[in-house]
Amino acid sequence: MLAINHNEVAGLSLKSRKANSSMLSQTIERLSSGLRINSAKDDAAGQAIANRMLANINADSVITRGLDDAISLAQTAEGSLSDIGSLLIRAKTLAIQVGNGTLSESDRISINNEYQQILATIAQVSEQTEIFGQYPLATDNPVLPPLLVGDVAPLNSKFPVAGTDYSFSSGVIPLAYIPAGSTNITITIDSLGLDDDLQIFTRDGKHLLGTPLSGAEADYTWVSRGINSDAKATASLLTAKNGFSSGAVYDGSQLNDGGDAWDYNGEVLNYNGMTMTYSGDGDRYEDKASGAWNDGANGSNRIERITLDTVTEDLLVMVVGSGSFTSNITWGTLPTPTITPTVPPKQSRPLEVVTSANFGEEMQSVTIEPTPTDLKTLKLENTSVLTATGASQSMGLLDAALETVSGYRTQYGAMMNRFESHKAVLSQQSISLQTARSRIQDADYAIEASQLARAQILEQSQNAALKIANQVPQTVLELLKM
Repeated sequence: MLAINHNEVAGLSLKSRKANSSMLSQTIERLSSGLRINSAKDDAAGQAIANRMLANINADSVITRGLDDAISLAQTAEGSLSDIGSLLIRAKTLAIQVGNGTLSESDRISINNEYQQILATIAQVSEQTEIFGQYPLATDNPVLPPLLVGDVAPLNSKFPVAGTDYSFSSGVIPLAYIPAGSTNITITIDSLGLDDDLQIFTRDGKHLLGTPLSGAEADYTWVSRGINSDAKATASLLTAKNGFSSGAVYDGSQLNDGGDAWDYNGEVLNYNGMTMTYSGDGDRYEDKASGAWNDGANGSNRIERITLDTVTEDLLVMVVGSGSFTSNITWGTLPTPTITPTVPPKQSRPLEVVTSANFGEEMQSVTIEPTPTDLKTLKLENTSVLTATGASQSMGLLDAALETVSGYRTQYGAMMNRFESHKAVLSQQSISLQTARSRIQDADYAIEASQLARAQILEQSQNAALKIANQVPQTVLELLKM
């Protein structure tokens, strides 16, 4: 059928031309990018597989850099351990030399001086070997300044809720310590019928508030506990365990024992910028004639109370007595204790080195264990070769220390070999993954070039065919001329 409103031949030609143009566009895109998969429409499954492979390739690259860092750390630590090993060998040589009975006293002193310098160098190498902010040879068990003062907890540890009654067993009880800077402290105890007395001490041994422990009117609670003189108080009470400073000596010269009569509001003592009050011990104000005075039973006056306005130095709160008692404390300001533990930066810690992080799997790692070579860990602290006996003891410790250091070097050597081997595996794995990913995602230029030539030829032939198809309606004019 011949018509001018519809050209079927041209329509068929345009349809073929559109399909060829789409193929030509796709081919040019692949040749331009070098990829067979440029979007999910090209190959959705292939793109997902290629992305998983890319994730593993990138992970392996990061892991390899981490292994390089771990190898560097191991090399640094092993190098320092080599130096420490040499120092230990020299130290043992000196210890053996001291064992020679022909040496004079001055010779041994000279040798011991060198020995002590060697130990100091080992400690220095241990503390100063650093890489990436890590100290692989530093101690793994640092001695931290305690939060406690001796075995005495800060006030708010014993009394977590202000104003709440808490029960305690009696004795010579270091109840709590009050850090400097505290304000408006009120301490109350109820001795529950027997005799328990509040006491306030400074850490250097000054007895500020409480009951006297020596003299003609020494209090029953102290005497019953065998503390009845300044010397006994210094020896058995003012200990580091009870929170007192080293060298503390008992001093009761400024003691406020509550005045002439029991008074809940207390008698005032001013000391070192602090205003304090103490109610006194009810047992000490009972009738002497009745025989109840200072006998260890408070009777009706069983409550004791101490107040402090502003604390200018750390104070220790003690309770001396028998049986049990309850206590509550209130405060205005209670700062963080001045003796606060801090973690030293130079500390040997376990280090995790990532060895695998494949897509969809749990991350795997290897732990580099701490390798402390401080004098305390090597058990060389306070050793000496000044005498033959000391030299003999030091030799055994030096042998053990050298064995420890050699074990550490073996550990690092094995780690370095392991990490190098793992790097080689990752390198081969990365090459294989990149090859596999290339097969899936990359364009085959031979195929795409032939596709381009084919599409271009088809395009040219389609253009020619379309030109001819567009001339078909001209036949109608030829018919009209007849």
